Amino acid sequence: MNSFDPKGLCGWLDVPERHAVAATMPALAQFALASLADSNILLYKAWHDATGAYWPYTAQTIGDCVSHGHGHGYDLLQCIEWVLDGGKGDLKREDAETDTEALYGMGREAGNMLGWADGCYGSAAVKAMTTMGVVPRSLVGPYDGQRAKQWGARGTPAELKQKAAQWKLGNAALVRTWDELVSAMSNGYPVTICTGMGFTMRRDEQGFCSRQGRWGHCMLVCGIRQDSRPGACIFQSWGPNVPSGPTTLDQPDNSFWIDRPNIEAILSEGDSWALSKGPLFKPRPLPERWSYEDYI
Repeated sequence: MNSFDPKGLCGWLDVPERHAVAATMPALAQFALASLADSNILLYKAWHDATGAYWPYTAQTIGDCVSHGHGHGYDLLQCIEWVLDGGKGDLKREDAETDTEALYGMGREAGNMLGWADGCYGSAAVKAMTTMGVVPRSLVGPYDGQRAKQWGARGTPAELKQKAAQWKLGNAALVRTWDELVSAMSNGYPVTICTGMGFTMRRDEQGFCSRQGRWGHCMLVCGIRQDSRPGACIFQSWGPNVPSGPTTLDQPDNSFWIDRPNIEAILSEGDSWALSKGPLFKPRPLPERWSYEDYI
């Protein structure tokens, strides 16, 4: 049994202020997006297609999960866009990985949360990404939890914020239902989730974790199953091989599947966001190889 305990690394703040910030952002329901019916949607394969491997992210060390979940979402979006654009140019991880410490500081500034206590919420993160931007990790260096704590208390340095403007997220839209989640994923828009729902730390024989306890945590939906066991693939920020246990459908080793009723409950909490490079969420086809229709 995996002895890893994530509770000390959970930093999603379920505070009333998050709803006021969310009200300034659009809802996915206002965009006309078709869904892939009865197909698996494995957006995580874009990581492998774009750079040849699933990225071995460094585990977070403080309660800055909101910046990791949204940073990972921005990274995956860049890989998706690269693939859908025909794989033009050379996409290097060192240029494409988002610096989470800078995003943490800007998200906390957007939510008026600067100070030494850890934590943030999703609507503040996407507000920062769309108004201030993000910076690649190559401008900052390897992840450092103490740097995140300092920038979360004092704000991201002005010179980095100035550079971040060139990498603004085009838009983010609130996702509240399973159908909206499937619509976003069907068109290549990854979805971040913020939740108080906890899970077991070992996957079952199908790669799923069961609901257990409570966390205040942010993660990323990087895949959807619409087969005999519908659910969502959740990408986390605790490093490789967490949770433990079997994997399926070529999922990254730092991910786990959850059943549809659990992801629906998470979405109903009202802090889950589809990410778009452009200002609009437009219908677009995905590679057939990302559906894995015939698997054992």
